This record gives sequence, structure tokens and C-alpha cells, in this order.
Amino acid sequence: MAVKKIALKALDLMTTSDVAKELGVTIRSVQLWVEQGVLQGWKTPGGHRRITRASFNRIAMVKVAHQDIIADGSRLKVVVVEDDQAILMLYRLTIDSWQLPIDLTLISSAVEGIVSISQNTPDVLVTDLKMPEMDGFAMLNVLRGLEDFSRMAIVVVTGLQAHEIADKGGLPKGIRLYGKAPVPFWEMRELMQGLIDKKNANYGDSNNVPLMAIAG
Repeated sequence: MAVKKIALKALDLMTTSDVAKELGVTIRSVQLWVEQGVLQGWKTPGGHRRITRASFNRIAMVKVAHQDIIADGSRLKVVVVEDDQAILMLYRLTIDSWQLPIDLTLISSAVEGIVSISQNTPDVLVTDLKMPEMDGFAMLNVLRGLEDFSRMAIVVVTGLQAHEIADKGGLPKGIRLYGKAPVPFWEMRELMQGLIDKKNANYGDSNNVPLMAIAG
């Protein structure tokens, strides 16, 4: 075991359990981050993952550097509702790494998500469709039918296939749809940047255009 550790250190590689322990997350979270490309790694012929220390260091720096920022009307307020804790952490690490003016709130319960956005409507809601406490399709139809949420951009990230979504009646108009395998964060970043630019351009203008107008 000691020889193995020395060899890994010499090659600047880490095991999945090493990364999980250092970051204080589950091994499943680390596996997910490798699959999503957040961490760089591969599997040995024996099926064991090896992760580069350089990619671990990048994630560790983002995690340490994150801190709450006082809310500012010019910043994009984003709420992510996702019951999978590993995916929630993936959102946190990835969106933090963009270094954009985003105030991010992560919520693991659909019910808590509804309560949160009802109390303080965000600029953007990112949500899954399959949640144990609530029918995501019904939730989105309700939200899109209420004037209070008409200005909120909605992004759906789901593992459901197109025909499964169609069988459920489809999604309301004006909703951006992404898949989970993997989450296309590069597209999401472009969307967020566009919303930030629109928000800043209209900040302080009482006749501004709803953000959802460029999200659909």
C-alpha cells in the first residue's frame, strides 16, 4: 500500500477516495465529476479510477475561494433545484469557476424550491423534471401560468428522453432544455452570460425586457 501511494504521488495522480476525503464529499460525487469532465481521470485495466492532481487542485481552489456575496441588484440570481447532492455540488463548483456576477442558491427539495422562489423570485430557475416530492411538469406549468413568475427564465436539465417528455405533454413555451449526460455547462455559461448582459443593460430601466425573452 505504501509503495502504491508513493507511485501515485510521483505520477501526480490521486485515487477517488483520496479526492473525496480531501474535498469532504462522497466517492460518488468524485465519480460524477470525472464523468462530467470537471476532474480529469481515467480507469486502470483493473477498473480503478486515477485522477490528475492538477485537476484536483483546480477544484480545491474553487471550493476554498467560494464565499457568500452581498446581494446586488445587478447580479444574476440563480436557483438550482436538484435532489441529487453530487449534482448540486457539481453546479456549485462549475458555476463558481466561471467567476461571473451570479448569486447561486442550491436547493435539494422541490417543495423547498417552490417556497424559496415564491418568497424571493430569482432571475433564473434551473430544475430537474423527475423529483420525488413533486411532478416537475405540473410545477413548470403552474409557474408559467402565474404573472409573478413571468419574468423568470427557466432551464430544465433532465435525463429524460425527448419522447418521454412528449408523452408527458411537453414543456411550456420559453423553457430551455438540456440533457444530463453530460450537463452542457459550456452552453449554460453562454446563456447565463447573455442574461447577465441583458440584466446590466436594463438595470435601473423600468421598461426593461423580461429576461425570459432571451432564454427561450
